[in-house]
Amino acid sequence: MNWVTIIWSMTAAASLTLAGVHGFAWLRQRRQMASLMFCIMAVTTAGMAGCELWTMQQTDMEAYAHALQWYNLMRWIVTLALVGFIHFYLGSGRPWLEWTVWGLRTLSLLVNFIFSPMVYYTSIEELVRIRFLGTEVTIVEGIPSPLSIIGHLSLLVLAAYLVDATWRSAQRGNRPGAVRVGLSAVFFVLALSIQMMFALWGFIDMPIVASLFFAGILVVMGIELSEDMLRSAKLAEDLKTRERELLGERKLTDAIFESAPGMLYLQSADGSMVRWNSQHERVTGYSNTETSQMRAEDFCVEAEKEILKEARTIALAQGGHDVEFDLARRDGRTSRHFFRMVPVEVAGEPHLVGIGIDVSSQRELAAETERQRERMAQIARVASVSELSSSLAHEINQPLAIILSNAQAAQRLMTHETPDLNELREILEDIVSADIRAADVIKRLRSILRQGKPALETVSPHALFDQALSMVQPELKSASVQVSRRHSKKLPLIQADRIPIEQVLLNLIKNACEAMEQNGSREKSLSLTCVNEGAWLRFSVRDNGHGLGEEGDKIFEAFHTSKPKGLGLGLTICQTIIRAHGGNLWSERNKSHGATFHFQLPIVPENL
Repeated sequence: MNWVTIIWSMTAAASLTLAGVHGFAWLRQRRQMASLMFCIMAVTTAGMAGCELWTMQQTDMEAYAHALQWYNLMRWIVTLALVGFIHFYLGSGRPWLEWTVWGLRTLSLLVNFIFSPMVYYTSIEELVRIRFLGTEVTIVEGIPSPLSIIGHLSLLVLAAYLVDATWRSAQRGNRPGAVRVGLSAVFFVLALSIQMMFALWGFIDMPIVASLFFAGILVVMGIELSEDMLRSAKLAEDLKTRERELLGERKLTDAIFESAPGMLYLQSADGSMVRWNSQHERVTGYSNTETSQMRAEDFCVEAEKEILKEARTIALAQGGHDVEFDLARRDGRTSRHFFRMVPVEVAGEPHLVGIGIDVSSQRELAAETERQRERMAQIARVASVSELSSSLAHEINQPLAIILSNAQAAQRLMTHETPDLNELREILEDIVSADIRAADVIKRLRSILRQGKPALETVSPHALFDQALSMVQPELKSASVQVSRRHSKKLPLIQADRIPIEQVLLNLIKNACEAMEQNGSREKSLSLTCVNEGAWLRFSVRDNGHGLGEEGDKIFEAFHTSKPKGLGLGLTICQTIIRAHGGNLWSERNKSHGATFHFQLPIVPENL
């Protein structure tokens, strides 16, 4: 066996092997048309190798011409298969170039069978035996036909088509091996064109070996297709792995979905139910089939359906929303439920996922707690009224003292032979005013202690200081107390019940005077300040008396007193009044002597 037989036989065998592998791949995946084209190309390459080996062994002129005609048929099929492979594999060839290649190749084939002896020669003069690869082979000597230019032109157009398709595919970047496949095909086609031209026109003495060039194209294409098959196998394995992971994740999701204590659900943007857990069915009483045909509004009482629709719109627009409504069960009962809605995209469409929790028991508990709190508050108020009933005398002591002193003054005037009627009239007016104030004190304190709500009105801080000082002015003067007021002239108005707040200031001022009785030679100093603290005004009463001692916050406890004749209720009442206004009352020890008492009252909102 010589080298020619070995090489051409191996070429045919290798081509048929590649054809079998990729033909089987095409049978497995019929949409892979590139594999089919490759299979056809490989089979015809094997046929070309057989025809070439046949012609190289012929010594009969007629048999040689017959073999070349069939060889041209193989050439036609392999060319069409190559164009088809590039078309399906790269997907970037220009259609008009494809049709041009097919047309020229088909025309060359028709000329091959119509004209005698064939398309390549006008006449064959003789068959010549030459040595090729160490073996004697047959070549033809004859007059080349001008029509052979059709075959050469088809190869040149095929090369142009391959270059164009390779360039366009590389630009798109959709095939990693496009350049390698395209350039190798261009190289072998151009090499084949040159070899055929030189052999046919007698420039070199060697047979036409087109099968070897197409075998080279098959090798490069086969490698690329094999890599594609490996990549596809890897992707398929990755896909199976991912499918197993997704299945595991789905099972985990289902387990979480079912284990949740609430009503988990997934609904479309229009409220149609997509998915839900078994808890949803148990709570609503509707079966799986019934729920699949329902909308979210069907589980809501009629009066609150619009609330649910609005909540769904807000959730989709703002990235989530909470809503609470009465859930309508299948048996006609209702229960209060809290629902959380979060938007999520499923298959490119907006959906809502969330959970519903039964809060009816919590709401009932909260309502009962509120009722109990109100009862306890009422009990506390009753207890406070019981404990503080004697404190009314403490708070109206000043108005009663004014009434008493004025009445005594009137009695003394009446003993005169000619009493001053104008002065008597002023005394009576003071008595009436003090009596009215005492009645207001009793009424306001009783309202606060019973209901815990003061009768708020807009009050000037300056007026509070003025009224309190006017009522205690005689005592301050007789005790030689120096009073200083430190506050802005443009303080904002406050929301307060005027009479009780005046009583608080009056009580604190009187306590300060009593704390300074033991000052001896030290000056008695009383400082009244008011400071703006945002939404609040802070009132402060400062003295330089004996201070708080070790009592601390005990001074605000009911019936706790350091005065021999005190009831221990004044500061307790003051604290009750300030807390009813939403503020707080507290005390501080001064660094030198005495103490400072502070309380807060809210500013009128319009003045903030």
